[in-house]
Amino acid sequence: MIFASESALDIKEGVADAAGSLVKQLANMEFSNALIYAALLLAAVVICFEGYQIYRVALMVIGFCVGYGRAHLILAGFQLSDEQLLMAQAVAGLLLAILAGYVVHVGIFIAAYHFAQENLAAILAPMLLGQVNVSKLLEPVATRLAGVLIAALVAWLAVKSERLVVVLLTAVIGGFAAVNFFMEMVPTFPVDVSFFLKLPATVYVFAKLGISAAGVGIQGIRKR
Repeated sequence: MIFASESALDIKEGVADAAGSLVKQLANMEFSNALIYAALLLAAVVICFEGYQIYRVALMVIGFCVGYGRAHLILAGFQLSDEQLLMAQAVAGLLLAILAGYVVHVGIFIAAYHFAQENLAAILAPMLLGQVNVSKLLEPVATRLAGVLIAALVAWLAVKSERLVVVLLTAVIGGFAAVNFFMEMVPTFPVDVSFFLKLPATVYVFAKLGISAAGVGIQGIRKR
């Protein structure tokens, strides 16, 4: 009986440690488990190729990820426990997911704005500011403001062309995310596949564009 109780105690401690580790990873968005990245990659691929068929679900997933990530950026500097941080991020993600899924135009705006800010603003904002005379002191603020305006403009245009944009957004966001999750998953693999990270950056750029284009094509065919 003593051995049985000790064994049960060891199991409980092991479960508690595993749960605590998972909460810490989720709260701090620092994953070390290949299965988590595999699940995220699978979700990204489904959104890429099936986004139009399940567009409300896709917009809810994107909304959740955006809300979760933004809440992390805002709250990470506060003195919160992992449990409190995870709860706050989850609530923010769920609220934005519900809003994005049930008010489609809002969902499209959120998805388009997030994608444009993450992938276009960093390229276009410096180009635009290069055409005007901005002091070095104001350059960081002006760059951020220009990025926000570019992302907002792209999101507004996206809302104006709902059907086409749902296909484009889900395919491109899913394609880009799938490659990003794969790259982040490589260091967590149980075997050494680090050679993937040594490939030229252009390989991953073309992979993102290729997967996204395939997603647009397949969704376009099915839509008809």
